[in-house]
Amino acid sequence: MKIFNPQVILFAADVARAARFYASLGFVEESRVTGAGTAPVKIEMSLGGFNLGLALPGPAAEAHGLTPVTAGHRACLTLWTDDTAAAYAAALDAGARGLQGPHPFLDGILSVAFVEDFDGHPVQFVERLAP
Repeated sequence: MKIFNPQVILFAADVARAARFYASLGFVEESRVTGAGTAPVKIEMSLGGFNLGLALPGPAAEAHGLTPVTAGHRACLTLWTDDTAAAYAAALDAGARGLQGPHPFLDGILSVAFVEDFDGHPVQFVERLAP
């Protein structure tokens, strides 16, 4: 048995809007699944070997018997960067809600900032400042 290509799936109220936000951070769309209409029910994206799925909670519940949690900070997506301030500003420009601007962490070894995407998922930007 092999296990491969791990993916995190975030439940989103509007999958296309969520995909546009993550595309603005550098994610590339790999595939999309549409439901009865033309609106996507799931979009898979990737960035640097990391796979991210964005899915509507209703179809996931119906098809797989899941009980998606759609409120609160259910997970935190961490994205490493070479410029925390620029990544934070880009996320805000793309419509994210600022949670905490760039600030030193671990005695100045890292710079960290947090935003929330449109569905309330925290996204953390981390920059290594010192060895």
